[in-house]
Formats: sequence, C-alpha cells, structure tokens
Amino acid sequence: MNNHESCQMDKLHPGLTQELLKALYLEGLVRWFCEIKVSPWALTWRHFLGTVALLLLVLLFLSGAFMAFYYTPSPGAAYDSVDFAVFNLPFGEVIKGIHHYAWNLLLIVVGLHLARTFVRGTYKAPRQGVWISGVILFLFLPMFIITGDLLPWDQKGYWSTQVRLSIIASVPVVGDIMTRLLQGGALTGIVALTRFYVLHIIFMPVLLLILLVIHFHFILHLGLAEPLKPNDTLPARKSFFPIVVNRALLLFLLTTLALGLVSWYWPPPFGDPADPTDTSYIPKPEWWVLFLNQLVSIFSGSLSVVGTVIIPGGLAALLVLLPFMDRSPERRPAKRVKVMIIASVIILILTWLSVIGYRAHFLTAH
Repeated sequence: MNNHESCQMDKLHPGLTQELLKALYLEGLVRWFCEIKVSPWALTWRHFLGTVALLLLVLLFLSGAFMAFYYTPSPGAAYDSVDFAVFNLPFGEVIKGIHHYAWNLLLIVVGLHLARTFVRGTYKAPRQGVWISGVILFLFLPMFIITGDLLPWDQKGYWSTQVRLSIIASVPVVGDIMTRLLQGGALTGIVALTRFYVLHIIFMPVLLLILLVIHFHFILHLGLAEPLKPNDTLPARKSFFPIVVNRALLLFLLTTLALGLVSWYWPPPFGDPADPTDTSYIPKPEWWVLFLNQLVSIFSGSLSVVGTVIIPGGLAALLVLLPFMDRSPERRPAKRVKVMIIASVIILILTWLSVIGYRAHFLTAH
C-alpha cells in the first residue's frame, strides 16, 4: 500500500488531535475504521448506487428532522405548520423540496441497484442474504411515502390516503382490520394523522435501521461481488477510512447541492388544505404506483383481490425467492437467457401498465 493510501494514526491524527482521541477513548475506534479494507470500485460510477442510496437516507433523515421541529400533528394545525416551515423559515421550501425529491430519487437508485445486481447475477449463492435483505428494503421504502403523504394535511395527501385505505380495506380477511388500525376509527381524522406521524418518524425508521444493519451485516462478511468477467483482475483493496469516507462525503455534498438546486427552481407542489367534504377531488397517483393503480382499475369488483394482492404479492415473492429458483452458478447474462427473457417481459408489462396509467391520469382531460 502506498503512503497516501495508508491509514496510520500518527499521520492522520498528529499532535493534539491524537491526544484528544486518546482522552475520549476513540483511538481504538478510529484504528478499527482504518483497518477496514474495501474494493476501490466502491465509489466508481459502476458501483456507487448503494452508496448513493445510503447517503440519500441520511439526507432524508436530516431534512425530515428539520421539518419535524415545526410540525404539529393535528388536522387543525398540520397544514399551517407546514405552510409556516415552507414559506417563513429560511430555505424552508428548499429543505421540503430536498425531502420530496430525495424520496423519489431513492426509489430510482435502489431500483437500479437491484436491477444491476440481477443482471450481474450476484443474487446467487452465497449472496442470498444480501439480495433478500435488499429486496425487503426496496419493498419497505414506499411505506415512508405512504405515511408521509398525509402529514401536510393538504388535498392531495388526504385523498391519496383515502384511496390507499380503500385499497387496503379490499384485502380479504385482514383488510378491514388494517384499515381500522391505521385510521383509528371509521374516518380519517386526528387519530389517523397521529398514527401516521408516529409510524413515519418512529416505528418505520427503527425498522429501516434494523433492515440496514442486516443488509450490511451480510455485505461486511461477504464483501462486494466479484467481477463478472473471469479475466477481470481484483485491484488492491483500499482503506475505508479516510479514503472511502472522504469520497462518500464529497458525493453527499454534491447530491445535496443538486437536490437543493432542483428544489430551488422547481419546488414541489403544496396544494390547498384538506377538505374531507370535497368528494369531487380526484388525486393523481405517484409515478412509482401507476402500474398498481392500473391493476386495480383492470381487476375490479369480485376480482379486485387479483390486482391488490395476488399479482403484487406474487411479484414480491418472485423477487425474494429468486436466488432459490435460479440455482445455477452461471452469472453472465448471455448464459442466463431464460431468466433474462422472463424478467424483460415482466418489466415491459409493468412499463406498459404505467404508461397507460399516466395517460389516463395526466393526459386525459377529466
């Protein structure tokens, strides 16, 4: 290892800084970080999606914590508290925009991360745990958007929640119980808002942290996936601290700056206060749920369970069980023709449904 890739304590923390680390009993922790070695492609353009996803989660936590300082979880004050934070606090609109766009970008990044893992075949043994924990994370993340939509108590959030609760209620056996558990009664009011708020800022972040610990537990023991091509050479491993940490910090700053600029020039919409009596309001679905909305529209009436449970649940189960269904050691896409064709057909169908849903909700005049 060359001199600037080394992580020696006397070079990183000379003089007073090293003495301070000793006084705070942090010297061992820093040395442990120094001893962690990772592949140098951890932050290359081909392998940085997982790191970006983690950085986006940190950014979401920070922006969400800022907004929580000024939020009041009651129907009479929720909208006004968000309005105050957005339009009266310095950079309030930018911070809310960062929170909004970071969630959308996170879904894209995690989706691309899973897609890349699938194409490279790195879901196979012995990396089943990494894949399954990653899939569960991907399926869990939209729950933050679902619970967060209601919190501003505006028209879009309120009526989108009503649509989702009606879909949940249509699930056989457990649907009605789940709906009443979320609503706290027959109507969406202060109890529902409080429960969504507690889920959004306490229970779900704890569950997310547990899932992340499990995911990184597998990564720590298995490392990054080996190169796809047999003739690829494994480059020398680099110190996690400070080399990779510094790159991650730079990427975090660039991501924050980019999202901040987008929020400054294209602030996210913030509509009128929620009006539970305005039944004429028709919320437009988010882009990531368009194909699900279309499934609900196709399978209506007695067949609604097909669009709300059977097909989405089947696709989720297919993702989770993929490592056990495709047991061949072959990882090259050209040698996994059957699996690649099946995946391509599923993606094309979901894309087709999303396009139809987009045209129906955004291009067709109502």
